[in-house]
Amino acid sequence: MKVILKREVDNVGLAGDVVEVADGFARNYLLPRGLAIRATQGAMKEAEALTRARKAVEAKTLGSAEAAKDALEARALRIAARVDDRGSLYGSVSALDIARVLKERGHDIPRKRIALKGTIKQIGTYEVPVQVHPQVEATVVVDVVDEEGKVTVQHGAIVSEEEIPPPPVPTEGAEIEHLAEEAIEAAEAFEAEQADAEASAEDADTGGGSSDEEQDAATSTTS
Repeated sequence: MKVILKREVDNVGLAGDVVEVADGFARNYLLPRGLAIRATQGAMKEAEALTRARKAVEAKTLGSAEAAKDALEARALRIAARVDDRGSLYGSVSALDIARVLKERGHDIPRKRIALKGTIKQIGTYEVPVQVHPQVEATVVVDVVDEEGKVTVQHGAIVSEEEIPPPPVPTEGAEIEHLAEEAIEAAEAFEAEQADAEASAEDADTGGGSSDEEQDAATSTTS
């Protein structure tokens, strides 16, 4: 049956669209709920009016939708979950979970607008398309993490807390040895400066003696 949608219907179309659907779906769902009317010749004008009204609303909201897109893509969405030691979730993260967290952030986006294929069952980073407007789609980064922080993702691999090597801690002896090396380097630098200073002083004294000898020689020659 060919019908005209009066409102948006998931996986069917938008308000004003003329679509072909199964007779049973039209009679038992669309028509009784007021979601559509039969696409008769007389109703086609109503379809055009619905389409114009829908496009006018879309044009007015396009700017705010672009701003919403920027806000959604500016920060990753972090979802903490219970996981086993291999990073597998006890349960899953669905589009409904993402919609709930988005709403907590002030983005009231229906679940049907979140194009998550299936569910997320492993910790990691995922890119999820979100339709914020008929003409605007945002890509939301979703970070699913272990709520206890014992399992994480490093270099693309899932690593448990036991497998993460602890940072090297300097021992007391090593710290003392390091300080001793610094002291020796400082002492050597000081000695080198002293040696340079003494050498400069000797050069100055030698230069003065040569001038006196030259003066005596000149005096003897004159005499």
